[in-house]
Amino acid sequence: MRETKQKVFTRILATLFCAFCLAGCNDDESGFSASQVRQALFDLKGTYHGNVQVAYYHGSNITELTDAVAVSKDSLTFTMSLLPMANLIAEESVADVLRQIGEINVTAEYDFQQMDGHTLNFVLHPEEVTILGGYGAPPSVRVVFAQTFGGDAETDKNFIMFNISPQELWINGTKHEDFKQLVYHFRGTYE
Repeated sequence: MRETKQKVFTRILATLFCAFCLAGCNDDESGFSASQVRQALFDLKGTYHGNVQVAYYHGSNITELTDAVAVSKDSLTFTMSLLPMANLIAEESVADVLRQIGEINVTAEYDFQQMDGHTLNFVLHPEEVTILGGYGAPPSVRVVFAQTFGGDAETDKNFIMFNISPQELWINGTKHEDFKQLVYHFRGTYE
């Protein structure tokens, strides 16, 4: 049976429409060109100085730290104090290890969500941090971070703010069950 030209044409249009719809649903692309991402990374470059508020995830504020530092290059590096974590842990041996370490450098890749003129919105993907121990040294410590937090930057004002959230603490390969997820909220500027 031969189809009419109109039915063939309708099927072709329907197939093309479906192909365009599926191509538009590709979540692998950020929607920004490589040059836009390069420009955003360039605009964010700098060493930011500011304050950090530490709070429980869905809870009350714990403390505020001054003289906090974050460096933005192709990724973000945040110097994170472990002292607020140490002060919240009841097990004194674990708290002492965190106090001895003092601070760690957290590196996070940018995932840009929105770019409007001089305002950038992004999600951060921090890498977990491991401090090796053992053989007479303090125990190994591993901090795992949430991958759903981010921030904003106003490049014309040299301002950045973001959240980094340690959600798991591991000591010698064992998850520390008493650790409650924290959020470090950084706000800072550079000159």
